[in-house]
Amino acid sequence: MNLKIANTFLLLLKNTCICLFFLYNLHSFSQEKPLNADNQKGNTTNTEQELLKKAKDYITKKEYDKAASFLSTNYQQFSENLTINWLYAQVLSLNNDKTQAEEKFKKAISIAPLNKDLQLDYARFLYETGKIKKVESILSKFITNDSKNAEFLLMQANISFWKGDIKNSQKKIARIKEIYPDTEITKSLTAQIDELTIYYINTNFEYHTDSQPLDFFAYHIAIGHYESRFLNPKLELSTYNFSPEKEQAVILKISNQFYFDNLKLTANITGGIYKNLSEKVDWIGDISFIKKITKNVSLNVGYSKNSVLSTIASTAFNLTKQDVFGEINYSNKLLLLNAGYNQQFYKNDNTIESIGAWILSQPIKFRNFNFQLGYSYNYTDSKDILFIYDNQGVGVYNPYFTPKEQQIHSGLFIVNYKPTKKLSLEAKANYGFKATIRNPYPLQVTATSIEIGGFYDETFTPVELTGIINYSFSNRFNAKITYTNQETFFYKRENINLGLNFNI
Repeated sequence: MNLKIANTFLLLLKNTCICLFFLYNLHSFSQEKPLNADNQKGNTTNTEQELLKKAKDYITKKEYDKAASFLSTNYQQFSENLTINWLYAQVLSLNNDKTQAEEKFKKAISIAPLNKDLQLDYARFLYETGKIKKVESILSKFITNDSKNAEFLLMQANISFWKGDIKNSQKKIARIKEIYPDTEITKSLTAQIDELTIYYINTNFEYHTDSQPLDFFAYHIAIGHYESRFLNPKLELSTYNFSPEKEQAVILKISNQFYFDNLKLTANITGGIYKNLSEKVDWIGDISFIKKITKNVSLNVGYSKNSVLSTIASTAFNLTKQDVFGEINYSNKLLLLNAGYNQQFYKNDNTIESIGAWILSQPIKFRNFNFQLGYSYNYTDSKDILFIYDNQGVGVYNPYFTPKEQQIHSGLFIVNYKPTKKLSLEAKANYGFKATIRNPYPLQVTATSIEIGGFYDETFTPVELTGIINYSFSNRFNAKITYTNQETFFYKRENINLGLNFNI
């Protein structure tokens, strides 16, 4: 009986303690709650006016991260408020959060789709982020031909210029000058248009010597003018004087570039003639298409037929090759990437296949210097190897080079230096740290006849060094000197080129 009473008493005491503990914690929590509210008081607000005032105070102090954090804390309460969404979008943009900024702009527009000032502010934001198509769509609704808003007229003028629509760009500039005759805001764009549409003459004097031995002196002249995105013609003339064969060759080409903005497509078409003065005339030309797939990716495909002037034998008659090619280019803030394929076709039914890729860093800036580092790979293989021997067993590629299973791994290095506004210097190095080729060896067939007996693996070290000096005497005249020293498996060569470029 006493034990039962004792157990009952202990159970009652236990339950009483639990209840007291619960009530104590409940009381403590109720005491702490106002303290938490006080702690949050600086970050929350109950009215739109208070919210706007504090957010604008942060913006005035250029404390954009604090403004964004403050608006984020209070956003749920004002998520359907036009002014808050609009301000939040601007703050996010200032804080470089473009994705969220665009979302808030869209939210604000969903609340007030007919608000012109909001739409134009959104267009301003899109213009800064490079979303030109959307900008055009908005401006077409709110900026008419008789508009007096110089900011957005200039925006339209720039967009037209970027698209290659020079006439429309000039029309917008004329409208701005009509409203504000003394304004300077169109000065930069006008200068760019003048520079683009001016007639130009580019001349090049080239001297080449190599270990075959083949020497030549060539003169090149190009005359061109940009009229519109569909009319960008260029006329080119080249003459070559070769030795030791004392041959001459002339190449005449005319080309035009077309730009289709809606398709993000550029088309290049060239047609011309090539004549070795010892032979009849042959036609040359090419057609290529460059398609912008995304912001970072473009595709280039095409066909060309050009002269071959790389060996002593090829300078003695009209030798041409046809190329079918394709390449893809990718770029971002850190690097440039290229991968391509090329197939060459010759009249003797021979083909040469080439596959290559390279990767290059974006320029690394240090004071007046820019540095780039990279790597390249190339594989080339000919169907037929055109290598012949004389009676002494000395071999030569005739009439053009035909590598067999050639592979080259190279390191790339580029440095640019601009000591003054008018002078720029550039140096390039392409060093093949691993290169192999299947090289032919001779087989004595008869007493007077030697043929290819087979192939063996050969290693070599290809190197190409290039130096460039560019000096701008004025906006209308600049000179450029380029020197190249190259060593391949087939020969060593040196080339120096003087370019004189005139804007008329």
